[in-house]
Amino acid sequence: MADSASDEDQQNGFEKIQFNIRNTLGNIGTYLKVTGAQKIIRRYFAMNAFDGAMTSLGVVIGAYLTNISNPKSIIGVILTSGVAMMVSGFSGTYMTESAERSHSLNELEDAMLVDLDDTIYGRASRFVSIYAALVDGSAPFLASIPTLIPFLLVPTLLDSVTAYFASMVASLLTLFTLGVYLGRISGENIMYSGLKMVVSGIAVAVIALLLNAH
Repeated sequence: MADSASDEDQQNGFEKIQFNIRNTLGNIGTYLKVTGAQKIIRRYFAMNAFDGAMTSLGVVIGAYLTNISNPKSIIGVILTSGVAMMVSGFSGTYMTESAERSHSLNELEDAMLVDLDDTIYGRASRFVSIYAALVDGSAPFLASIPTLIPFLLVPTLLDSVTAYFASMVASLLTLFTLGVYLGRISGENIMYSGLKMVVSGIAVAVIALLLNAH
C-alpha cells in the first residue's frame, strides 16, 4: 500500500510539473502575441549570434597569425569576449526594450484612461523586456561555443594546428547554420542564405591575412 501511494504521489508530481511547463509555455506564447515581439526577438537573436560567431572567428584567426600556441589563452579570449557581449547585449536590450515597452504601455493607458500595469498587457510588456534581453545576451555567447570546443580537445585528441583549423571550420558551420535559419524565416533559398554567411566569414579571414601581410 505504501509503495502504491508513493507511486501515485510521484505520478501526481510529474503531472503537476508537466502542467506548469505547459502553462508557462502558453503564457510565453500569449505574451509574445500580445506584444507582437516575435519578429524583433528573432532579429535580436540572428544579429547577435552573427556577431558572436564572427568575433570568435576573428579571435582564432588573429591567434593563428600571431602564432599563439597555448589553447588556454585562446579559450580565455573567446570566453571573455563571449561573456562581454552577453552582458552588453542583455543590459542594452533590457534597457532599450523596457523603455520602449513602457512608452507604448503609457500611450495605451492614456488613450484608454485606465491603469494597465496588472493586466495581461502590462505583464506582457514586462516579460518581453526580460525575454528579449535574455535572447539577445545569450545569442553571441552560444554562437561562440563551437569555436572553442576544438581547443578543449588539445592535447588529448587534437594538436594545436589541427585545433585551429577545426575551430575555423566550426565557426563557418555556425555561420552557415545561422544563414539557413535566416533563409527559412525570409523564405529565401536556405543553401544560398547559408553560403552568404560563410562568404562573410571567409571575408574576415581574407582581411586578417591582408592586414597581417602588411
